[in-house]
Amino acid sequence: MTDPQNGDAAAPSSDAPAAGDPARDKAAKGPDGLRAVDRTVTLLLALSRHPEGVSLADLAREAGITLTTAHRILATLRKSGLVRETPSGRQALGVTSLILANAFLDGVDVRSEARPHLTALRDDTNETCHLGVLASSQIVYIDKLDSRQRVRMFSSIGGTGPALTTAIGRAILAHSSGELVERTVKAAAHEHDGSPDLAAVLAQSERVRGEGYSTDLEENEPGICCVGAPVFDHAGRVVAGLSLSTPTSRFDRAGLPDLGRKVRATADAISRAMGYPAPEAR
Repeated sequence: MTDPQNGDAAAPSSDAPAAGDPARDKAAKGPDGLRAVDRTVTLLLALSRHPEGVSLADLAREAGITLTTAHRILATLRKSGLVRETPSGRQALGVTSLILANAFLDGVDVRSEARPHLTALRDDTNETCHLGVLASSQIVYIDKLDSRQRVRMFSSIGGTGPALTTAIGRAILAHSSGELVERTVKAAAHEHDGSPDLAAVLAQSERVRGEGYSTDLEENEPGICCVGAPVFDHAGRVVAGLSLSTPTSRFDRAGLPDLGRKVRATADAISRAMGYPAPEAR
């Protein structure tokens, strides 16, 4: 039986194949099973953009699925703790998502290698420093050291930002394969209004490679300027990016080249700690 609104597979009836039954396993691998997984992931990603919670109607609308389907998927996710319902009736990520996130962060060795270098950069500039990795069309911040100044950037570890408009995202994409850049652009077009220009992104990546650092001069967030650079592992793969973020009121555009070299030098130091050859040996 299917959902009359969108053709989704309905909840199994009492005479549906039991768990472990070959018929059920075969059905789970079919198109309907894969579609359910895809919609579940879409819902979880949508929830990640609303840490304070979101109404069921708004969530379903953002995910592009019907209320019936969203309600059914969320009921299953609540059983495992991946989703919870807030006292006000909103849908939000549950505690199990934190367990998964912590497991992910614990497995990213670049965090421990980068921390002393990020600390040195923060102490030298007294501006906020971030370390991030690419996830679809987003950058996920896996570490952050705050400026000690009173006016500073608001962000958090585990938070996200658009890969196409953040300094970290631009630094990573500039050293990624053309296929990955194209996938990122397509994902951004799917998740947000408008269609990013692939040719413009590629041209920007070429400039970043030429200058050695990336910039986000209030293009992602008004009042905030960022300078970024890529981090490589022992195999020469770009695995992360770092950025230095400062309020526009303190940003010295005339000193951008010097700041860019300083950020890139920090990224190079982290890359060397990850086993990547020193710049002069490349």
